[in-house]
Amino acid sequence: MTRARVYRVIGGLPAEAMRALLDLVCKDGLRIGQDDVVVIKPNLQWYNQGAPNLAAAKALVDYIFDMPGFAGEVVLAENNHLGPMPSEKGGWANRFIRNSDLPGIDNYNQLAAALKARYGRRFSVCHWLDMDKGGRRVYGPEDGPGYVVCDGTGGVEFVGADNGLQGPGRRQTVMTYPIFTTDNGTVVDLRHGIWRQGRYEDRLRFINLAALNHHSLYCGATSAVKNIFGVVDLSGGPDPRDNGRLAGPYYNFHAFAFDRWLPGPAPGAMGRAVGTFLARIRRPDMNITTAHWVGLSSRVNAPVALAKVLLASADPVALDYHATRYVLYPNSRIRVHDPDRKDGPLANDLHACAEVAGLVTCSSQIELVSLHMATGLIASDDGQPVRARIYWGLQPRALAKYLVFRASIQGRLGRLLK
Repeated sequence: MTRARVYRVIGGLPAEAMRALLDLVCKDGLRIGQDDVVVIKPNLQWYNQGAPNLAAAKALVDYIFDMPGFAGEVVLAENNHLGPMPSEKGGWANRFIRNSDLPGIDNYNQLAAALKARYGRRFSVCHWLDMDKGGRRVYGPEDGPGYVVCDGTGGVEFVGADNGLQGPGRRQTVMTYPIFTTDNGTVVDLRHGIWRQGRYEDRLRFINLAALNHHSLYCGATSAVKNIFGVVDLSGGPDPRDNGRLAGPYYNFHAFAFDRWLPGPAPGAMGRAVGTFLARIRRPDMNITTAHWVGLSSRVNAPVALAKVLLASADPVALDYHATRYVLYPNSRIRVHDPDRKDGPLANDLHACAEVAGLVTCSSQIELVSLHMATGLIASDDGQPVRARIYWGLQPRALAKYLVFRASIQGRLGRLLK
């Protein structure tokens, strides 16, 4: 029995492919109301292939504003965890040498400026800040912008997860979520909805806009599931041996799941944390992954695969399973990118996330709707691997890093090349 549907568009320019993808998902289930506030969460800790394709992101925003009768707002919002001035770092400020496809626009600051000039107050950019980077802890929309920490204090419900271990390896985390205000003065509570005149309104739509890439030996790959790390507060840093805590005994998502840049004590802990967020805080109305360029061993450097693929699903786990199984892994041949490798971090996290949030990792329960832009034909099948042209680059260190990962060397050299 099919429990998840993944939409895939192959080929074409990123903007036209995004419009074709949205035609499919809107025809088949994504509903955006005329007065909705649509929050789009890109991954902008990185740039180049590490961030969503710029032309595709612009096409997504334009598509929403062009919907008949749409009078609402669109917000680009995320937490790149890069300090108190996030707009000066990551995909906001660094020049894209690939993955823009927009003349005269080289990063997300420039894209946001162009969108602002076109749509005015109905378009906003919101940077969510970690509490230890200048953000505020809040307990509700009356307190203004900041992060709500669900640790059971101050009248906030306790919502947490543990890693299933006992003894020294046991860790706990709690959910966090942002409250923020758009340029139009709209107060958005990411968990509960739009706050207006003392009550919540169900006018919030959340789109998770990710990029498909390699992500370390301890994590495997990054796409829709991992992109939720850019929603939550990661105050305390990545190392559980050097604080890593949000509040009291509760670790942030990264320190909960990992030992800084190494695997943590409990396989699947990252998936368990994200799954709890999806089940209890907010699940995106749609998850979209851009895989025009795909990083085989880095989110910014070559080698890269020119896959020319866009994917979407209401189920982020099903999306990531298909994206890694049929796009990333066939081109990288790096074992940690294989979602069917049962002892790998990717499989552990996807299965844990699916179990907690009621999502899908079994290929027999995933229906693929695939559009080939070259032919205009739509097929519903179990998919075929997308073989892409690979650009190897000329950086010896980057090539050595890929070869280390390809050989699955996980010792000191692999950590140094992370």
